[in-house]
Amino acid sequence: MADRPRFPGNTLGNRFGDPALDGEVLPPPIDPERFRHIQLLNEAVLVNFAASPNPRTPWGWSTLAWDVTMPTTFLPGVHVEAVLFGEGEQIVPAQGTRPARPYNETTYTLSLRTPLALRMMGQVTLGIDFGACFELPQRSDVIRDLIREEVRRAFPSSGQVTLRDSEIGVDFGINSFVVDIPLTADVPNWFDADIDMTLGFEVFPVDGRVAARYGFARTNVSFGTASAILSGGCSSAVAKALEAACDGFFDGFIGPAIARQLRDQVQAGMNTALAEFNQGRSPPYKVHDFTLTEFNLLVRVCPVSAPPPPPDPNRPGRDGGLEPLRS
Repeated sequence: MADRPRFPGNTLGNRFGDPALDGEVLPPPIDPERFRHIQLLNEAVLVNFAASPNPRTPWGWSTLAWDVTMPTTFLPGVHVEAVLFGEGEQIVPAQGTRPARPYNETTYTLSLRTPLALRMMGQVTLGIDFGACFELPQRSDVIRDLIREEVRRAFPSSGQVTLRDSEIGVDFGINSFVVDIPLTADVPNWFDADIDMTLGFEVFPVDGRVAARYGFARTNVSFGTASAILSGGCSSAVAKALEAACDGFFDGFIGPAIARQLRDQVQAGMNTALAEFNQGRSPPYKVHDFTLTEFNLLVRVCPVSAPPPPPDPNRPGRDGGLEPLRS
């Protein structure tokens, strides 16, 4: 005879659904005061929340507008705030407008909150229209050559750690790259060591300018097979110590130095390309952002024709009691 189906709360030996026997985990009971705050916020109604124009031009302004019908129930000592999130946090009136010009596409969230509850009323994503922009591709080979030149600069032939004859490898990701550096170290009173370094970097736009960040270092040190025999096995321990020392050295000095030099070189190249592009153009164009891939460095330039900012009626004035933007 087939087993009868069993349902939660009706298992054999537990007809009344004891959670301790069923293994069910019930949520803790809600605090009555917090429940009253939630009920209060549920009375609110979103009438409108929009951005105009949307999308906007790069460096252009839009106006955020919202209208919320606030709760009518009164709870002693409880104040309901309207909060606008997106570029930090701003306390706003229930009905109002605000100019907006974030650098990138941004999602704004309008919420109501009390000391014990928060309710999201609506969201608006303010986009950017890049229709008037151009893309200036630069070959990734140029960036690869810049990276290799900075690595060679970091390891001159007169140093104690020098480059081997092997190729410096550069592999690109999206706005990132990994460099494989073959080195030789002159270790006093010991065997010369082959050091294979792998360094990770990021290159990314910040408000139209180039930023570069050193990410990580991985080191592999080898003294060769002969050293392991002649040193009685001590070369393995020395290699481990050298690997740790190299990682710390690159983390503290060489890696960030290469990132800074590369940032300056790429920025200079972009400035030169933009100056050539702007010859005879009015209005001029400026760099908005860029993307580095294994194929090229794609620089997006947009016309500088943003109108002056619209007035912001929500900014605190002589009679204002509005809280300022908090980031």
